[in-house]
Amino acid sequence: MKQAEQKQTSQEVIRRVDHLTLYDQYGSMAYGIILRIIPEPEQAQVVLVDLFSSPQLMECAKVPAHTAGEIIRLARLKALAVRSATTLSSPIATDSTRNSNFDANDNVENIVFDLSFCQGFSTDAIAEKLQLSRINVLKSIYTYFKQLRSS
Repeated sequence: MKQAEQKQTSQEVIRRVDHLTLYDQYGSMAYGIILRIIPEPEQAQVVLVDLFSSPQLMECAKVPAHTAGEIIRLARLKALAVRSATTLSSPIATDSTRNSNFDANDNVENIVFDLSFCQGFSTDAIAEKLQLSRINVLKSIYTYFKQLRSS
């Protein structure tokens, strides 16, 4: 019995160390992703803590070559879930207030990427919202990433 308790305790210690190691390596990146979706730092920090204490985090580290991408995906999903729950509970937040973070100087690619990545709209919903074809939405996302890579 005592050996089982020690084994469980040592597994918990290993799990905590792994979570801390992942936090040290990817915490700032994940926080940046979360802040982009949830611009309130206090709420973004809560999501960050939830991310790095979640059991799904260790699934992200199973394939080391994909760890960063998986953490980005999980951070985005958690941030979108919190933001949508906050939006639903706040009657003041409407479509017009959520989209007010666009700058007059933003190009279509930036707007499409924000709607897709940060706000979680599907390509069809973006096409309808911006009165573009679905193909043009996909091209805008491609162009955004191409510009991002070249800068």
